[in-house]
Amino acid sequence: MLNISPLSSNQKQEVIRQTQNYVKQAADLFNLSIKNIDITFNLKGRTAGMYRIKLYKKRFFIQPQREIRYNDYIFSKYFDDNFATTIPHEVAHYVTDVIYGLKNIKPHGKEWKAVMFAFDADASVTANYDLSGIPLKKQSLFTYQCDCREHQLSSIRHNKIKKHHCQYFCRSCKKVLFYKLQTELLV
Repeated sequence: MLNISPLSSNQKQEVIRQTQNYVKQAADLFNLSIKNIDITFNLKGRTAGMYRIKLYKKRFFIQPQREIRYNDYIFSKYFDDNFATTIPHEVAHYVTDVIYGLKNIKPHGKEWKAVMFAFDADASVTANYDLSGIPLKKQSLFTYQCDCREHQLSSIRHNKIKKHHCQYFCRSCKKVLFYKLQTELLV
């Protein structure tokens, strides 16, 4: 299996420039006063890009920090495709957040699609890439039970449940999922 190298510094600069071009284009198209956004290349796993808001508590108020994260391994392997699709996709999330706020719209709803249309970009939500040679993060799966069957939940969801941040429900029986303790018999 051939290992993929991350983006070169020149390619990263191209991606940053193109992201900033889309932000400027959005400002012109929608008559917005919009700032350039922080751009990082630290996304891992199966996702090519992600728009994210981190909330920081600063004294007595919460300050949002917006950023676009790119997976430089996936970008490196499929540079032209990601350059044409992932960059406008993530900037469109940023623009819809600035215009509508995230709580008022669906992530890939009509508002996001309208921005993609204004960018003259493909509004596909996912890509189907061969990820061989790309380092992927591994997640543990945890078995949960409802009234009708077992479910496999990721370590992220498992930890949210453990910290009492949320509950998950079965789509079939609508009951709360409970952790099924794994027991091993030593013989």
